Amino acid sequence: MGPGPAKRFDPDEAVLQARDLFWRRGYDGTGIRELEGELGIGRKSLYDTFGSKRELFLRALASYADTVIQRMCDGLERPGGSALANLERVLGKLQAHHGSRESLGCLLGVAMAQVERQDVELVELLRTYLLRLEEALERTIRRGQDEGSIRADVRPRDVARNLVALTQGMALMGRISESTARPRSVVRAALQALEP
Repeated sequence: MGPGPAKRFDPDEAVLQARDLFWRRGYDGTGIRELEGELGIGRKSLYDTFGSKRELFLRALASYADTVIQRMCDGLERPGGSALANLERVLGKLQAHHGSRESLGCLLGVAMAQVERQDVELVELLRTYLLRLEEALERTIRRGQDEGSIRADVRPRDVARNLVALTQGMALMGRISESTARPRSVVRAALQALEP
């Protein structure tokens, strides 16, 4: 008697489950055995569908950028409120999340902490995803200057880069944070520096 039918699974759902596992444990801390257990599929199905652990990780990063990072960008450019109000809301949500015990940090930050500079493909992908956020922040700063909610004498690109660094720092510290006090204070200082 031959083997039974192959177990069916949803590859998109598997990418989300793998994303969350990589987010918790990092690429280096996630083995094929852990992926099999988390996804509920066998090694053969995993390799047949995704090719390799690395390819699955790249898909997980793309999923993260297209959901978590994109939600931040959409929040920054939400119509109706002032640019400063949008910025305050997005940073406030990050501050609240990364000050909680549930924070896993940022998957991009977890990947950046482990990537080797010689891994040109992964380095370039991470830069691209961070640039997406940087450009949304820069557009928000420029709009705030145009409408008068953000100081006219700041340089939008420099501020955007500083805010990307701030969000990554908050996310990294969020992995070990015990309270919201520190992220709340850095967000408050960043916003105060932009007010006219």
